[in-house]
Amino acid sequence: MNTVVVTGSAGGMGAAVVQLFCSKGFTIIGLDLKPSPSVDYSFVGDVHDEKIWEEISQCIRGNNLEVSSLINIAGRNYFDKIEDARLDQWRDMFDVNVLGMVIGIKHIAPFLKKTKNASIVNMSSISAHIGSVGYAAYVATKGAVDSLTKSLALELAPSVRVNAVAPGWIETPFTVEGLNLAEDPEAYRKSVDAMHALKRVGTAEEIAAVIYFLTSEASSFMTGSIITADGGYLIKN
Repeated sequence: MNTVVVTGSAGGMGAAVVQLFCSKGFTIIGLDLKPSPSVDYSFVGDVHDEKIWEEISQCIRGNNLEVSSLINIAGRNYFDKIEDARLDQWRDMFDVNVLGMVIGIKHIAPFLKKTKNASIVNMSSISAHIGSVGYAAYVATKGAVDSLTKSLALELAPSVRVNAVAPGWIETPFTVEGLNLAEDPEAYRKSVDAMHALKRVGTAEEIAAVIYFLTSEASSFMTGSIITADGGYLIKN
């Protein structure tokens, strides 16, 4: 059975992806800052630490695993107006949200090239297209993810497909934390729901389904695509 590598595998979105791929019978290698439940091989550490990717590579070789997909979900957020920007936070944002993907792809691409219909799915965001006050660092990293996806889709073709998913508001601890920064979180949540054509935010399971599609044969003619899954947020706003 094919193996998938999932970063951010212990978080809300990552856990949903792990659950879905487990149900499909995949072997799963997970990487997160904390142990990942339900995965076959759990690695704990920073996604931008090249040493841990070397350990993952050794695990793949040592267990003769056939890797079909790399799913880059790991990410973080940072809120500050630009006048108060802390450059150490900006650097860490790019380390986690962008360089973590770069290093992971660097080490996993050689394994993917040995597998039929190999794919990489990167986590982007609709924020890259609309901007967000106070979240310039996050938005900038997601813009970088989109450009990285398109460039590597060309570089790794035809053996590896590279796509990204750009969610809107999704019900995860990551986004709830942002909602709770509002003066009136409950009122803000209602306003957020109303911003969507579907009148609600999405679920991690819905995004996991999009990710699974991008790794499957059903998307075999897709590469370099940024797939929006936002409940109609962009078209309404």
